[in-house]
Amino acid sequence: MIINKKFIRKTWSLLLYLVVLCNYMLVMACSNTSTIKKPLNVIVVLIDDMGYGDIAVLGNPIVKTPNFDAFHNKSISFSNFGVSPTCAPSRCAILTGKHEFLSSVTHTIKPMRNMSLESTTIADLFKAKGYETGLFGKWHLGQSEEYGPWARGFNKTLVVPDDMQNTHYNPKLLKNQVEIKTKGYRTDIIFDEAMNFIEDNKEQPFFCYLATYTPHAPCVVPDKYTDPYNQYTKKMGSKRYKPEFNGMIANVDENLGRLMDKVKAAGLEENTLIVVLGDNGGTFGVDTFNDGRRGVKATVWSGGIRTFSFWKFGDNFVPGETSEMARHIDILPTLAEFCNLKIPNKTQNQLEGNSLKKLLEGKTNKLKDDRMQVHHVGRWQDPTKWKSHKYANACVRWKQYTLVRIEPCHDPNCKTCRMIWEREEGRPMLYTSNKEHHRMTKPGQWELFDIETDSYQSKNIANKHPDIVVKMSEHYESWWKKVENQLSK
Repeated sequence: MIINKKFIRKTWSLLLYLVVLCNYMLVMACSNTSTIKKPLNVIVVLIDDMGYGDIAVLGNPIVKTPNFDAFHNKSISFSNFGVSPTCAPSRCAILTGKHEFLSSVTHTIKPMRNMSLESTTIADLFKAKGYETGLFGKWHLGQSEEYGPWARGFNKTLVVPDDMQNTHYNPKLLKNQVEIKTKGYRTDIIFDEAMNFIEDNKEQPFFCYLATYTPHAPCVVPDKYTDPYNQYTKKMGSKRYKPEFNGMIANVDENLGRLMDKVKAAGLEENTLIVVLGDNGGTFGVDTFNDGRRGVKATVWSGGIRTFSFWKFGDNFVPGETSEMARHIDILPTLAEFCNLKIPNKTQNQLEGNSLKKLLEGKTNKLKDDRMQVHHVGRWQDPTKWKSHKYANACVRWKQYTLVRIEPCHDPNCKTCRMIWEREEGRPMLYTSNKEHHRMTKPGQWELFDIETDSYQSKNIANKHPDIVVKMSEHYESWWKKVENQLSK
C-alpha cells in the first residue's frame, strides 16, 4: 500500500483546524449564553398615608427609618414627585399612566372608586409579555368580579375584602378570591406573601405590586414599635401627634428591610427594578415635619400632592437626587420602556405620563419643559355633581410653578366643600392643628407660586406673571374638557 504523506499532513491539519474551530464556537456560545440579559423583574412598593416628611433621611427629626434611609442612599430620589391628593385616585393613576378622572375614579368611596373597565393597567401589559403578576395589599379600585385586581392583570392577589381598613390585627383576607383567616399584624402578613411570591418566581420574570394599609389609620401597632415615640407626646404640645403613627412607620421600615434582604438572598438584586413611593401628601406626621410645605392629604397645596419616590435598579443607576418635576402617571410608561412592554395604540393615545428611563439612566438630567400636570381633589359626594366642582380644589404644575384654585361649591349639602369652608373658619382638623394647611384661594382667581423660592406657597405672584397664568390655566381648561367627556358617559 502506498501512503501519501502529503495527503495525511493536509488531513491532520484540516482536522486540527476543525477541532479548534469547534472549541472556539463552543466557548463563544457559552459566553453569549452567560451575557444574555434576563427579563427585568419589577417591584413597586406603595406606602399608604406616609408623607414626604415622614422619613429620617429627608429631614424628620423624630422618626427612625434606617431601611428607608439605606434604600434612599442607593437610589435615585425625586424631590418634586407628585401624586393624587388621596388614596384610590393615586392607585388608579399609577396603574394606568393617566389622571384618575380619565378612568372615572373621583373618590375613595363606591361607586366613584371603581376604575373604568376601558382602562388598561400596567399589570395587563406585564401579563401580556409573559410576566407572573402579583398584588399584595391595598387595591381600592373596586372588588366586584369585573373590577377586582384578578380581572385587571394580576394572577396572584392578596387583599382585604372590600378594601376596608378595619383592624390591622388577625385580618380576614382574600387570597386569590378565597376568604382566609390569618393571625398576626397585617403589614407583616402582606410582606410575607410578597416575599413568597418573589421566591416562587425567581427563575422567571415577575411584576410584584406591594401596597400597604399602614401607616393609614387606625393607628394601631405592637407596643415595641410605639414605645420609642411616646416620649415626644408632651413636647409636641397642641400640635397633632400620634406616637402610634411613628410606630407604624417603624414597622413598615422593618418590613422594607426584610423585603430587600429577600431580593438579595434570591440573587435578584442586579436584575430587579424597585420603586418605593407614597400615595398622597402628609397625614399625622405633618405637624412634626412637612419639609416647609403648605398642605396635607386631600388638598392640592404642595404638601398634599408631593411624596417621596425612590428608584433602585441594582448598581445600574447612579444614586442621587433630582428636582425634575415627575409624577405617578410616569410610572407606567417608564416601566413599559424598561421592560419592552407593548402598549396598545388606544392605551398609548390616552397616556398622560412620560417615560423617565433616560433620566434614571443618566442619559439626560432634564425632562421636557412643556410638561404640565394637573391635580384635583375630587371627592364630590354624588357621581353626578362633578360640573360644580371644576375649580373646587385644583392645581396645575409646570417647571417650578404651581397654579392653584380652591373655590368650593356653595351647596350646603356637599360634605366635601362644606369641610373646606369650616376648616378655613377654624374647625378642628384631623391631621394638623394649623388651619393654614387648608387655606382657600381668592374667589374667581387662580393663584401662582414659585415652589423653588417659596416652598410654603405664601407669595402669590399671579399679577407679576399674567402670561404664565394664562398658559397654565388654558392647559387646565383643555384638560377639563377631557374630564367632561369621560364623566359624562
